[in-house]
Amino acid sequence: MPLMARIRTIKPTFWGDDKVAKLTRDERLLFLGLVSMADDEGRFLASNAAVAGFVFPNDELSPARIGRWMKHLDAVGLIRVYDVGSVRYGVLPKFTTHQVINRKTKSVLPEPPPETLL
Repeated sequence: MPLMARIRTIKPTFWGDDKVAKLTRDERLLFLGLVSMADDEGRFLASNAAVAGFVFPNDELSPARIGRWMKHLDAVGLIRVYDVGSVRYGVLPKFTTHQVINRKTKSVLPEPPPETLL
């Protein structure tokens, strides 16, 4: 995924959100990194290696640890992970509700299945 200049907004209510309250400090950092990583439709490559390279490029974290954090974010509903072929993708279900995109770029990543966004 090419890196483009993107501006993302974190609302003050993020910190008191019920779902966010269920996260560890590291999981919160991961989630904020995924908000930054996501394209203009809230989609991102969700392999542990892709996430580690984007969100934690200077940290030595095991893929298993990142995988556990991703599973927890999915379990509480902050992200949804889906596979297309052998590639794992993720989507932030409420992304377009919380982000204002001035010059939206259409996603090059496959759409998530409709049930993913529920």
